[in-house]
Amino acid sequence: MANNSNDEKQFKEAKKLHNDGIDGDKKAVKSANEKLLKLRETEPDNALIEAYYGSSLALLARDAVKPLEKEEKALEGLDALNRAVTLDPNQKEIRLLRANVCLRLPESYFHCSKTAIEDFSFLLDRYQESSSYLSQKQVREVLRNLSTAYQNAGKQDEANAVLQRLAKMNPEKHDG
Repeated sequence: MANNSNDEKQFKEAKKLHNDGIDGDKKAVKSANEKLLKLRETEPDNALIEAYYGSSLALLARDAVKPLEKEEKALEGLDALNRAVTLDPNQKEIRLLRANVCLRLPESYFHCSKTAIEDFSFLLDRYQESSSYLSQKQVREVLRNLSTAYQNAGKQDEANAVLQRLAKMNPEKHDG
């Protein structure tokens, strides 16, 4: 952030609202999107703001009633998430946001399981390089989500291999 403590405060609030929105709070999604839209205007090349903005659009799509609005918001959200990854391809938080959005969009319509697989694999590769990159909880979540992304893409063998990796990592908590 451009050394503006107000922008940082606004971004922190927007992230909290975004996370409340993930948990189902539709009003929080709208508020997060409005805050992120304003922040995006003041810092158009801030990849993290762009990523959260894109994710907030995907949440608006989730909550929309009209099919056309769902589609438009989801596509706009994907565009913003892809732009964020282009701006900062090595940012963990951005990759997690895009991967999770892509994982939850219907594959038959949006065809973005491949992107989710790419992002989850990227995160696991960085974790292999440095075990402090992800917490054990994050690794388990990424592995579960990677398996689901492979299933969504029709790659059952790869999905099963990832679940086996998860089971070896933490056999007592395997919930595949």
